[in-house]
Amino acid sequence: MSERTGLSDVESFVLREAHGDAPLPEIADAWRADGDAPSTVEQAVPALAEALAGLVAGGLVEVRRFTTWPAAWSGGVPVDGDGLRVEARAVATWLPGPARTGLLVARITGGARR
Repeated sequence: MSERTGLSDVESFVLREAHGDAPLPEIADAWRADGDAPSTVEQAVPALAEALAGLVAGGLVEVRRFTTWPAAWSGGVPVDGDGLRVEARAVATWLPGPARTGLLVARITGGARR
């Protein structure tokens, strides 16, 4: 696997939004509010999911599942690897509302995996 040389525009956006704990629906709303982004969640999800998975794989962002929010970070269950990839591709994960098994929240880790 080649070493990364930089972040994509979407990864940079998600990384900025993950500063201060960001529920995925809030990241999607912020991305869609950007003038150059897709106007619907369905259109935005592929790019957001890929960016999030890349940031988690690189150790820049951690994602946890919460049954209630806001909550203490330590109370969330980590979601990564294949589980994150599957969930992040689902449009419902990025939509507000109760129709999911828990809210996924992203947080900057402060470091990168080598």
